[in-house]
Amino acid sequence: MKATTRLGNAVSFAAAILAGATLYLAMRVIAGAARPALAAAPEWLSLAANAGIEEAARLGLALAVAFWLRRLGLEPGMASLGIAASCIVAALENASYVAVFPTLDAYWRLGYAVPIHAGAAALFALSTALPLRDGWPPGGKARRAVVVAVSFVAAWTWHAGFNLVAALAPFPALPVVGTALNMAALTALVAATALRSGYWSLHASRRI
Repeated sequence: MKATTRLGNAVSFAAAILAGATLYLAMRVIAGAARPALAAAPEWLSLAANAGIEEAARLGLALAVAFWLRRLGLEPGMASLGIAASCIVAALENASYVAVFPTLDAYWRLGYAVPIHAGAAALFALSTALPLRDGWPPGGKARRAVVVAVSFVAAWTWHAGFNLVAALAPFPALPVVGTALNMAALTALVAATALRSGYWSLHASRRI
């Protein structure tokens, strides 16, 4: 039983890593395809559109994860693997950033950029995991669609806002302020995800 659990966990996290790498490539391909259409657009519009592309792709992954969790009858908490996938996206994005801008101040992106990706994934895990049983919540699928749409707009606005400030209106305290705000948001979203899904971890089968 323990061996089976370990194997399942290993497969799940391998899938999260693969999903993260695939998501990163999808974001880059879609953004590249959209670049000609945005070539003459103001910089702020290009930045906002890029954030929208990334969040749309991330939401697509969250919807796919939610679908398969329900289809296979897996634990709701496994939706958090979508958060792990977004951490892979953030790691790849930061690596590409450091490759282009190999400066010592790049370290602050760990606190500034990573929580944006992980926080959006946590928000989508919450919004796509609303229960649909016994007539609750009122409105059923329609309400779910509204909640998902609102979560997408919120994630897009948050992501685009930080991108715009960082690119067009940076100020000395931005790394500290951005890190504090993003870490606070991420902490709240991860806590909400844990409360929503109940206790779930790699070691759920034993007391730790």
